[in-house]
Amino acid sequence: MRLGVIADDFTGGLDAAGFIRNSGMDTILFNGIPSEKDFPQAVAAEAAVIALQIRSIDPESASAQALAAVKVLQRAGCSTYYFKYCSTFDSTDRGNIGPIMKTLMDGLGVCATIAVPSLPVNGRIVKDGILYVNGIPLGESPMRYHPLNPMKDSYLPDILRRQSVFPVSLINLEDLRAGKALDEFRDLSGCAIVDAVDDADVLMIARVFRHIPLLTGGSALAGMIARVLSDGRKAAAADIPSSDRKKMIIFSGSCSLASNEQVAEYRKTGALMIAVSVDECLKGLDDYAERILQKVKGVSSGYPPMIYSTKLPEEVRALDECYPGIDIASMTESLFAHLTRHFIRSGYNRFIVGGGETSGSVVKASGLSSFRIGREIAPGVSWMYSGNVGFALKSGNFGGKSFFEDALQE
Repeated sequence: MRLGVIADDFTGGLDAAGFIRNSGMDTILFNGIPSEKDFPQAVAAEAAVIALQIRSIDPESASAQALAAVKVLQRAGCSTYYFKYCSTFDSTDRGNIGPIMKTLMDGLGVCATIAVPSLPVNGRIVKDGILYVNGIPLGESPMRYHPLNPMKDSYLPDILRRQSVFPVSLINLEDLRAGKALDEFRDLSGCAIVDAVDDADVLMIARVFRHIPLLTGGSALAGMIARVLSDGRKAAAADIPSSDRKKMIIFSGSCSLASNEQVAEYRKTGALMIAVSVDECLKGLDDYAERILQKVKGVSSGYPPMIYSTKLPEEVRALDECYPGIDIASMTESLFAHLTRHFIRSGYNRFIVGGGETSGSVVKASGLSSFRIGREIAPGVSWMYSGNVGFALKSGNFGGKSFFEDALQE
């Protein structure tokens, strides 16, 4: 195995896997730590991505899971390791990016690594250590309202220092482009955040740092590392199982601005739209899931039904006030898990899902553990398949306004 990736959530794993495959490496994606049954696939893979759900759990548990993933990759003969996190650097002052970095460095016996969250194709760049989202500093962007990891600071060295026990430094854009990055890195311990404002910068970073054993960042650098390691070779086309739109279903659980726009755009198709009801959830998730399934069956529209909990920030706040003491987000994710099991039992085999947490719930509920990567729908979002079941999963902020319609074409 030439490249092994540990991703901190499932859509992040798929994001990285898509970029790696598009860069020329045949790639397999695992939902969680590969079992002994799946381990031979990891050994045979040119690149393997292990997607965990560790972005927003306690740092100690997150670090332990990341270390377990490293040990599996080591057993599989991996030569280059990559820790993939979101390009918006989602992480509170307790972690989890810094603690996981430290655990991986200790586990691999290395004293330094780099951090490159830049994803220029999706508007995330780092200049002078400041992370910009579509031209807006991170702390002033909609990410400051993130329900789990609100990002109110934009300067990455300070964000990482607050959650780390190792030194954090910055390699700025001028030094990168002047060819000084590797010289600066040789004198460092801990983590060096590296500026990058376009794909050419990210490719330069991949070429300069291709030989270090551990790299970290977003999906752009993962893809560029694969491009460098594979010498530009193209991956083989995926064998796509047949599908029927009548066996497709769409879930949207994200409340990001992009997801709200995507749901509103999909509504224009005339598809059946079912908004998740908190009251119905409270009556019993399994019964509610069955009622939704019966409502969806026999729908004659050419567009698959959408079941969504996507809301505007003010609507989310109003619900929280209406149902104090109830974790509405967790309850909704549990509903999507129940729905997945009901739909799979009823023969549905295509799931288009918006939202990182929702995607993780759906894949976990499917009981499937390893996936081949298919067509790219949007930068960072690809179809993936396990047997005859296919998933198109996206983080809340990814994809264009017509994402859900775009995903219908495999």
